[in-house]
Amino acid sequence: MKQNDKERWEKLKDIWKIIDRLRSESGCPWDRRQTPETIQTYLLEEAHEGAAAVRAGKPREVAEELGDVLFMVFFLAYLYEERGDFSLDEVCDLISAKMIRRHPHVFGETSVGSAEEVKDNWEKIKAEEKNESGRKAEPVPETLPALIRAYRIVSRIARKENGTWNDVEKRAIDFSRKAREFADAMGSGKQASAESVGDLFLDLVNLSRIAGLRPEDCLHQVLRKIERD
Repeated sequence: MKQNDKERWEKLKDIWKIIDRLRSESGCPWDRRQTPETIQTYLLEEAHEGAAAVRAGKPREVAEELGDVLFMVFFLAYLYEERGDFSLDEVCDLISAKMIRRHPHVFGETSVGSAEEVKDNWEKIKAEEKNESGRKAEPVPETLPALIRAYRIVSRIARKENGTWNDVEKRAIDFSRKAREFADAMGSGKQASAESVGDLFLDLVNLSRIAGLRPEDCLHQVLRKIERD
């Protein structure tokens, strides 16, 4: 192992040592009072702040925010290890095994021809894992931003039903019709319904998916432009 690699892992150990000190009897009263349930909300907040820094293209802010995310991940692992539920070693073993298992084109004999094929294989392997474990497919978390949640739900449905959700012409025509009806209703003074607006969003999310775009990122890009103008 190179010297700089040793230093790298020592720095990760430093984070664990800091948490250990914070949780000690002579540590911080606030940190000692925390549980996984109270900390999970901070993990979400820090992840959102990290994503915002990436979108803003500010590397120094990204580094700082990633540090916050990393600290929260370690803190949560420490709390569970402290309770005897699982250890940080198990967390590392589980994710390492999963990444190797889901990349057979890198760590196995599988051949792929495109990034899309990699993605399809990932979903197939994920589904096989669920079947083998007897676990049902987990619902898309409601804590996700609505556009991201819609994108993931539509993507999941489209993979199972390779029909109308992937028919770009039909979906584009449906969206145009609904948008026209919505505009006509608004123009005539009618009250818009939450369902009609939601349908428009869902169709647009699906069209974005078909076009290979993530609607959340598209909207953030436009919002940044508006804020600059």
